[in-house]
Amino acid sequence: MAISSSNFNTVVYLSDVNTQCRLFKRSFEQLEIAAEHWINISNGIDDGTKFSPLNIISECTVCLSSMSAIKRMLNAEKPPKALQRSLTLFELLGKPSLDNVFSKSVRNSWEHHDERLDRVLRDYKAGVGVSEIFVAANCPKEGTLILKRFNPNDMSIHFLDNVVELTLCLEEINQLILAIDATIKGLHR
Repeated sequence: MAISSSNFNTVVYLSDVNTQCRLFKRSFEQLEIAAEHWINISNGIDDGTKFSPLNIISECTVCLSSMSAIKRMLNAEKPPKALQRSLTLFELLGKPSLDNVFSKSVRNSWEHHDERLDRVLRDYKAGVGVSEIFVAANCPKEGTLILKRFNPNDMSIHFLDNVVELTLCLEEINQLILAIDATIKGLHR
């Protein structure tokens, strides 16, 4: 069905947000499989699934990137044109609750990891272990500096001391998808 010229831009923006939501969900589903595998491994069960820590961190990065793109589209802070666009789209969607998706803590840590490492390394003490990627159902050793971590028990992503709980983000993304679908359907009338 053709989109009227008055709604065309809005539908395009919402379609782009919808794509980011679906990318998040796809990676979340992969992380669920990976989480089950790593929990099985911790229980001494080899289920034959293969999810390396690097693959897991890759899927985590897709989740964080998608949330960042959604935030830029629906909660822009500047420039003025982007701010107006995001306010209009967010209002049109019924102002869905996206507190977790809009959270900056870990996404900023991952996107600006060099600055974060500069800060951490100023206080670095000799003798501290370092793990660039940590994926396990068990907690890391105390005294180890963990740069990037996926916790399969609660589906959370960690960068140093910041945490994003992906299950909470998924709940918000599912509601956002429903709002997008309803809004786009309404714009086609």
